[in-house]
Amino acid sequence: MQRKTIYTQFNFIKTILFFVILLFSVSCIAQAKTGKNLIPNPSFEERKSKGSDIKAAIPWKGVGTVDYYTKPDKRDISKFKGARTGTSYAGLRFQADYKEYMHIKLLETMEKGEVYHFKMYIRVLEAENVTVTVKQLGAFFSAEEFRIGMEFNEEGLVDTTYNKGIAGTLNWILIQGDYTASGNEKYMIIGNFRTKMKDDFVKKNKWSLFAFQEAYYYIDDLSLSKKNPEDDSPQFDNEGAEVNWLPHAFHAGKTFEIKNLFFEKGTSILTSTSNKALDELAKALMDNPSVAIQLNGHMDKFGDEIAEKQISKERAKAVYDYLKAKGVTNQMIFKGMGSTQPIAPNDSEEYKAKNRRVEVSILKE
Repeated sequence: MQRKTIYTQFNFIKTILFFVILLFSVSCIAQAKTGKNLIPNPSFEERKSKGSDIKAAIPWKGVGTVDYYTKPDKRDISKFKGARTGTSYAGLRFQADYKEYMHIKLLETMEKGEVYHFKMYIRVLEAENVTVTVKQLGAFFSAEEFRIGMEFNEEGLVDTTYNKGIAGTLNWILIQGDYTASGNEKYMIIGNFRTKMKDDFVKKNKWSLFAFQEAYYYIDDLSLSKKNPEDDSPQFDNEGAEVNWLPHAFHAGKTFEIKNLFFEKGTSILTSTSNKALDELAKALMDNPSVAIQLNGHMDKFGDEIAEKQISKERAKAVYDYLKAKGVTNQMIFKGMGSTQPIAPNDSEEYKAKNRRVEVSILKE
């Protein structure tokens, strides 16, 4: 009897161990599938000293006097002052005969043929001595560490070019893009990679003829991760509508845009062409009833901030009302962001259309 009891307990322990190992394996697979951030200290929160140079944020290095902030910059008077997340962030300065770079060794060497997704957030400093903006900012990936005089070929770049200068808002602007690795890239360099700095300047005041030209941008929240098969390029049906825009899983913290969503011009009235996308979203939410979301309406810059915020809020509410009418019982809230979070410059109709959107932020899985 005692031997049988011991045998039963042993089997029970083996079963428990099996499930623990299984859960650990699933967790590891999920993390690998998600793709880890290959940039160490991506938000500059880890520091080895109280210095104001980027070298204080280990293991970052800088070329020139790259600024490092652990509290809001006193020169910054905008309502968005301070870090995007946490308390720390960096700052890059550009002048006609002077430019700054920041660089770092990646946690892993990039693999040949693999596609990586890069993201960083930047914000222009609104100050009297900042007289110009730049057209281009981004990242360069290299097999060798930064050195003075190195060449930056197009193949190694992930950048964003705004012909009218990266500005238009005092809030954080997302710079992102995909990079196909040549193989053996170990280092990332952040900065402006134009040969002639003057050619990349855009005056903030076109009537200012003799002002000293300087651009200044804050940098925060960088990421570089290997893309998953799930993250492939958008797919479209015969009518041109995007068909794979819904995420494969609703993870807390994830934000995605509702694609194929249309309103009557200048209003919050949904057109019937939006029904298919909203029905897909409604079904996905009803299949995941524990998921809580926030609907964020966004607008392009077309008038005063109050009007922009009001119509963006009304459009988010229109989506909210549609989902409710379809039977969605998930916890949902809606909010209008106005034009404070553009994903493209407001200098063409094509770009403005990108900024007019409604996004879903997952609050709880």
